[in-house]
Amino acid sequence: MSRFNKFVLDNPKIIIGVLAIITIIFAAFIPQISFDADMEQMIPDDDPVIKDLEEAIEDFGSQDFLMIALRSDNIFNAGTLKKIDELTNKIEKLDGVKKVMSPLNVDLIESSVMGIEINPIVDKLPQTEEEIDKYRQRILNSSNVGKLVTADGKAAAIMVTMEPFGDLSTQKMKALTAKIDKIVNSYRDPEEIYIVGDTYVGHYAENAMGSDMRVLMPLVVLILVGILYWSFHSARGVLLPLATVIISVIWTVGLMVILGIPLTIVTMVMPIILVAIGSADGIHILNKYYEELALGRSKRKALEETMREMNGPVIMTSLTTGAGFAALITSFVTPIRQFGLLTAFGVLAAMFFSLLFIPAALVLQKLPAHFNEETREHKEWLVKGLTVLGKFMAKHAKVIVGVSAVILLIFIFGAFNLSLESNMMNYFEEDSPIVKGTDIVEDEFGGTIQVSIVFDTGKKDGVKEPVVLKKMVETQEYLNSLPHVSQASSLADLVRELNQALNMGEEEYYRIPDTRQAVAQELLLFTMQGGSGIDSMVSYNFDKAIVNARIENMGSGELEKVIDKIEGYVENKFAGEDDLEVKVVGLPKVMLRLMDRFVASQISSLVTSVVTVGIIVALLMGSWLAGLVSILPLVLTVGINFGIMGYSGIPLDAVTTMIASIAIGIGVDYSIHYLSRYRNEIRNGKSQDEAIAITSATAGRGIFFNALTLILGFGILIFSHFRAIDVFGYLIALTMLISSLASLTVIPGILRLMPARAILRKKYRELDYEYVEAN
Repeated sequence: MSRFNKFVLDNPKIIIGVLAIITIIFAAFIPQISFDADMEQMIPDDDPVIKDLEEAIEDFGSQDFLMIALRSDNIFNAGTLKKIDELTNKIEKLDGVKKVMSPLNVDLIESSVMGIEINPIVDKLPQTEEEIDKYRQRILNSSNVGKLVTADGKAAAIMVTMEPFGDLSTQKMKALTAKIDKIVNSYRDPEEIYIVGDTYVGHYAENAMGSDMRVLMPLVVLILVGILYWSFHSARGVLLPLATVIISVIWTVGLMVILGIPLTIVTMVMPIILVAIGSADGIHILNKYYEELALGRSKRKALEETMREMNGPVIMTSLTTGAGFAALITSFVTPIRQFGLLTAFGVLAAMFFSLLFIPAALVLQKLPAHFNEETREHKEWLVKGLTVLGKFMAKHAKVIVGVSAVILLIFIFGAFNLSLESNMMNYFEEDSPIVKGTDIVEDEFGGTIQVSIVFDTGKKDGVKEPVVLKKMVETQEYLNSLPHVSQASSLADLVRELNQALNMGEEEYYRIPDTRQAVAQELLLFTMQGGSGIDSMVSYNFDKAIVNARIENMGSGELEKVIDKIEGYVENKFAGEDDLEVKVVGLPKVMLRLMDRFVASQISSLVTSVVTVGIIVALLMGSWLAGLVSILPLVLTVGINFGIMGYSGIPLDAVTTMIASIAIGIGVDYSIHYLSRYRNEIRNGKSQDEAIAITSATAGRGIFFNALTLILGFGILIFSHFRAIDVFGYLIALTMLISSLASLTVIPGILRLMPARAILRKKYRELDYEYVEAN
């Protein structure tokens, strides 16, 4: 390290030039950054749940649809009907739209002398009272009630089916959704109009992510600037740490684009986190540098002493923080793994930049003209307060440790109330168009989450067998009988409707024909009469069919009960059938798969981060006891975090599962800086009480400003468009407060109860010759 320090101080211009070139290279990739809010991307592509869903899409087309819901006092008026007609026509013309079905273009199957006729519900747009009344009677007496219109005439729905993913790239899908959103926005008022569907959720989320980044990032930077100026009272005290965090963000986002990783609801917080935590190294380095200058040392000597004493803690804190984030790589959820990898890289980039750029920049700068006025460290009220705190902790060590243990037990008890959640609807605020639209659709038309049951006969035209169709009817009836499930539909509905129409509309003939030949003839007649839409109900050669139903938006726990009932029915009803395979697919399975893995991911990342951090501290400090002491405040922090979540009903989800590992990775920094300074004071011959008081006043000052930066920086996240990020910001800010307080209270108490030299390197416990030689 001595050679490294000498090289940095002797070649400042070369170092700054090389760093600038690397930064420019990374920055060149940033404009290519992309967004992705698709829940399916959270699960690995080779997971059975994703494979089943992709197979269903291949057989039956895209399972994604958009519903445009209109609600007013009465939709049967000339103005609203014209609006529905124009919306339908404009959306139909968009490239990538496969089909648009609305109350004005739906076809009706009717009896005729030729057997059946497939007629449009209206020949022209109804505009007169007579035309509107005739249209009202016609659609309210059809099977479209509850699907495209409500019985009370207060709501209508337009169903938009997009081309399958295989034919329509992700970027085109996003662009198409944006066009539909723009068209719908131009028709809002006086009716309530909302868009519902997975692709719209993704579209809204991506726009919200972009808005959050444009608003929250500048706010975090402003907070950082304010705290840095308060801490150092100088431009250099602001600019050097600020440059460190900005460059680390540029490097990380550039790497993100190079690796093809998009911004998601999870990874979007990564740049904000790096701004908040990336300043820590710079704060501690400048704090020590000004401390050395205050002792009357020359600039070169102050920098040498600063780098000698701070390189170790900075490297340790960066490695442990990086390890905390890297532990998230063990997660099952893909965006969480990406977040862990990228943030760990960003932390190490900030360390690299702090150890190179800040000393190099300080070499090139002149000393402040009025240094004593600029760095009034020992006259500050903060230092005096921290000194008093340190003395109090040393005097009442047993009480502090005992009270901390009791608090931990109380909150661990609350952690047993933790619940799991994977429904993305809970990520949005109550007043967002996503939640409002979902509420309206569920009030008027039933559920918004589609679940599907695939029937695979294994042979061509197997679905035309009456026994298969009757089993599909039974399955639909079961689905419709379940609470919170509605609108079960399949090819069997079409076959029954055709059979009824061929028998002069007699109600008793709304059933499946008795022979396979009759079914085939009815479907052929339907196709010859211009009927369409069969391809979304059956596979190309009629070996597979699908039953779709809608489930109301609900928490993952309730959703799991519903899916368990459906899968239980499928298993009991169709188990053992050699010629028919039936399975449940759809977004609910994806959601539950995520929920199942949240606990495992939480445990694996938590254990990995605690063990890794403890080992790194122990190895670098040369003391296993030091490693243990460093993680004790983190145990308290994590326990309180889970307790608060349990008591307040905040669930574990894709975002909150990261909090514990992040708290460990960041919170250990406080422990390391405190322990490093305490060890130096003990090696310098100070008593335990003196060492604790000095450490609390010096390292404590850096801890205070670092924690304040993080608390306010993460607190900014409460202004996010996403409720999940809002909660994440609140909890992370709270954990930063707890871990910093624990470092300034629990660690001094523990150290006071231990022998003075217990946490020194074993061979230095009698005499630390490194310190003596250096001084």
